[in-house]
Amino acid sequence: MRTLEDDLWIYFGYPNEYWRKKCAACREKVLKLKTPVPECIDCWKVEIWSQSSWFQGAGTGVHSGGADGLTHLYLLAFELAARYGVSFVAKISKYPIQVVRTGEPPGQYPDVKTDCLLMIYATSVQERENIRQDICRVLGLDPAAAIDIPVRRGCWLYDPILGPWQTWELR
Repeated sequence: MRTLEDDLWIYFGYPNEYWRKKCAACREKVLKLKTPVPECIDCWKVEIWSQSSWFQGAGTGVHSGGADGLTHLYLLAFELAARYGVSFVAKISKYPIQVVRTGEPPGQYPDVKTDCLLMIYATSVQERENIRQDICRVLGLDPAAAIDIPVRRGCWLYDPILGPWQTWELR
């Protein structure tokens, strides 16, 4: 598995030409057109915050043992990377970052201002849901718990320009 590291993030599956081009095109089009474009519409993120109650409650799989939340995120990321191989594209914060509560379900975010995050990228609702199910399998959770894993579309930085991601449609 290819990884890249900077001061804050460890990137899995990077460099990834597909996502690099997709993100660059999205940035350019959004700033110019000020409307959701295909690159936004087909950009999904699965968010695993280390202090989310559903994640803290996972008692089997890679989450078991006495490790802290960040270590649990690392273990989960490496397990998923081993399963998905080169198609796994994600990043994990090495330190707590601001919790941005823009995904769904809104009640599954940690009740703290900062936390560590594992964010996994997907290009469709089906891929997003498969990732959520695989997270449950790796953690030894009932597959029904997948609905508790927050997801969002696009980058939250563009919400002020594009409006709420739940309303985005191609025009």
